[in-house]
Amino acid sequence: MHSVAINHAIIFVLHTVSAVFLFTLLPNDDGIKDAMTGSLGFDKLTLSADCPEAATTTAAPAARRLLSTSTDCSLVRTETHEDVWTGIDIILLLAVNEAIAALSHLIGFLGWYMSEASWKADSRHLEVLRRQVEYGITAMLLEIGILLVLGADNLYIALFVVFGNICIQVLGYMIERSRDLMRQLYLLATGTLLLLPIIVLIMHHADKMQGVHNAMTLAVLYMVLYLLFAAHIGAHIYLPSYRALIDKDHGYQLLGAATKLGLTWLSVSILHRTYEDLGLAKEPKMDIDQEMLQMILIIGTIALVVLGMAGATQLPKDAAYEAIVPLTGTGRGNSDVLDRI
Repeated sequence: MHSVAINHAIIFVLHTVSAVFLFTLLPNDDGIKDAMTGSLGFDKLTLSADCPEAATTTAAPAARRLLSTSTDCSLVRTETHEDVWTGIDIILLLAVNEAIAALSHLIGFLGWYMSEASWKADSRHLEVLRRQVEYGITAMLLEIGILLVLGADNLYIALFVVFGNICIQVLGYMIERSRDLMRQLYLLATGTLLLLPIIVLIMHHADKMQGVHNAMTLAVLYMVLYLLFAAHIGAHIYLPSYRALIDKDHGYQLLGAATKLGLTWLSVSILHRTYEDLGLAKEPKMDIDQEMLQMILIIGTIALVVLGMAGATQLPKDAAYEAIVPLTGTGRGNSDVLDRI
C-alpha cells in the first residue's frame, strides 16, 4: 500500500476520534444560558450633535440658531451592534470541522487504495483536488471557530475569512498545476499576502482578550503553523534537495493533521478553562487539569511537526516531479500546465 494511503488511514482515525470526543462535549441547556456560543453581526455608527440649550428662550430665532451652533457643540458617535446570527455553538462548529477532515482523508485513503494509478496520474491531480477542497472548508471553519473563541462577533470578518480562504486555495491549486518556477513563486507570495490579514485579525482579537489564558499563544501557534505551509510549498518549489528529502503530500498530511488537531483542542481547552475560572456551571465538563492539557497540546503540536517531518524523510518517495524551469529574459520558461487547462 502506498505511504500516502497509509497516512490517510492514520489521520482519518485521529480526526474521527477527535470529532467523536468533541460531539460528546457539546454543551447542554442546563446551567447557564447559551453556553460556549458565539454570534455574528455588524456594527452601526450613528452621528449626532451634542449642543447646550440656548441661553434664553426669548431670543430671536436667529440668535437661538447662533447659540445652538456655538463652539460648545460636539459631534457624538454612537456605536451599536446588531446580531444577524446568534447561538453559534463553537464546539459543534469545531466538531463538524473535524468530521469533514476525517471524511476527506477517508476519501483519500479509499482513492489511493482502490485506484493508486489514477491518484498518481497527472502529478497526483486527484489528490491535489481533494486537498484543496478540504483545506478550503476546514481552514475556513477552524479560523472562524478560533475567532469566535477569541470574542469576534463581526459578520464581515467572517466573510473575509471565507472568501480569503477560497482565494488562497485557488492560488494553491494554480501552484500545483504550474511548472514555471517564477510563476509558482509569484502565486505563493500572493497567497501568503492574503493569509497575513487573517493572521493579523486573529492576533488582534487575542490581544484584546483579558483574563483568558493562552489566547495569544493560540494566535501565535496559528501563525507559525500556517506559515509553515507556505515554507513547505516554497521549499518544494525552489529546492530540489527538499523535494528529494520529503514527499510533498507527506508534508501536507502532517502539517494539516497537526494544525487542525492542535488548534482545535487548544481552542476547546481555552473555552473550558475560561468558564471554570469564571465559576460558570457547564455540562458536560472536561475532568482534566486545563493548564496541563494546554501545555501538552502546545508542546505536543510542535513536537509532532518536528518529529513528523524527520520521520517523513524516511518514507518512500516515488513521485516523478517535473523539472521547474525559471523564466529567462522575456521568455515564459517551459510549457506550463496552466496553458493546457
